[in-house]
Amino acid sequence: MMKRISTIYRTVALMIIGAAFILEAAATPARPEPPRLVNDFAGLFSDRQTALLENELVAFDDTTSNQITVVTVKSLEGYDAAEYATRIGLEWQVGSEKFDNGVVMLVKPKTAFSDGEIFIAVGYGLEGAIPDAYAKRIIEEVIIPHFREGDYFEGVAAGCDVLMKLASGEISELREDDDEAGLIAGIVAISIICILVFVILLAHENGKGGGHGGNGGSGGRGVYTGPIIIGRPGGGSFGGGSSFGGGFGGFGGGSFGGGGAGGRW
Repeated sequence: MMKRISTIYRTVALMIIGAAFILEAAATPARPEPPRLVNDFAGLFSDRQTALLENELVAFDDTTSNQITVVTVKSLEGYDAAEYATRIGLEWQVGSEKFDNGVVMLVKPKTAFSDGEIFIAVGYGLEGAIPDAYAKRIIEEVIIPHFREGDYFEGVAAGCDVLMKLASGEISELREDDDEAGLIAGIVAISIICILVFVILLAHENGKGGGHGGNGGSGGRGVYTGPIIIGRPGGGSFGGGSSFGGGFGGFGGGSFGGGGAGGRW
């Protein structure tokens, strides 16, 4: 009889431990598939804002190998913001395994029943470039003022801008698989310069030999505006996904040790 009771106790204990592990694993969001750097689980951004921010962070990842991921959640599930953000960084493996150069910006919006909370978790490799004191100043002086006005996108975008400048000063390495894309970009740039030179020379020759009447036909100004319009940024909508090489390639195995800072409003 005692043996039977002991078996029941062990079974119940194992069930409780298993349930605890399941609840702990479910506390933080699962790593997104397909991978992305902007994960707005709280629904704070519009589709256009999400695409703009994603494109910016993907481009930064491509050119420096530093990864900044933005995660918004409706609840911290009872966890401290620092622990929650660090767990995301570890479980998602934000940053590269070589440099541990990941950053997690976690945002829990303010509600009628709770304060808003933010934490910036910094990977081992970037703790020199983004020490805790810097992260704290970014939160208090750059991000939270926008949050207090209800503008979460501007706060996050402004914070990411400062973080990118600091991180790129510490680690800046073009991804190896982007060599071909860089070569193509260089060829395109040289081609555009050649076209510009050719058009300018052509316009100059037309001005010398052809007409002195400024109002008739397409003179030098008409020809010259072409390359300027071609080279002008923008022109399309921002509704689609990333325009940098097909989107984010995935997290790289980075690690975190608890560096960073947080704030409330």
